[in-house]
Amino acid sequence: MTKVLKAFYLLAFCLAVGFLNAYTPLENIRVVDGDTIRAEAKGKEIKIRLVEIDAPEMNQPFGAQSKNFLNRLLYEKEVTLIAQGEDRYGRVLGNLFSDELNVNMLMVKFGFAWVYDEYAKNSSLYKYQDQAKAENLGLWRTKDPIAPWVWRKQKMN
Repeated sequence: MTKVLKAFYLLAFCLAVGFLNAYTPLENIRVVDGDTIRAEAKGKEIKIRLVEIDAPEMNQPFGAQSKNFLNRLLYEKEVTLIAQGEDRYGRVLGNLFSDELNVNMLMVKFGFAWVYDEYAKNSSLYKYQDQAKAENLGLWRTKDPIAPWVWRKQKMN
């Protein structure tokens, strides 16, 4: 990649997420799936991918339930974002807080998402995942749940 192209991508990234503060209030939230939403931040529509978790795909068992749970966590709540950059698809990466509760953590704690091993930095999430497994919560009620990253790989082959 040339230096000019790298500089362009860096500038685009800074412009895309640079307008976000540490705690950015969100409005007009629409849940896409169990780990992705669309919302308005400071009058601009953005797509947000919840960091460190991976929810079942919509065409995967428990995908619709995961989306519905996220919708319940956000519906008519005061929702804020702590942005942590942008992914290769142009989505803002971050943690969501609904009435000051960490939504990313709640998705794992109640069994509606996995800790995304490849990207997890918060090791305390594993405690919530283990608890959800032990209590057969959410997707852990199903026989042999398949992690979304494994599901996606299987669907590509």
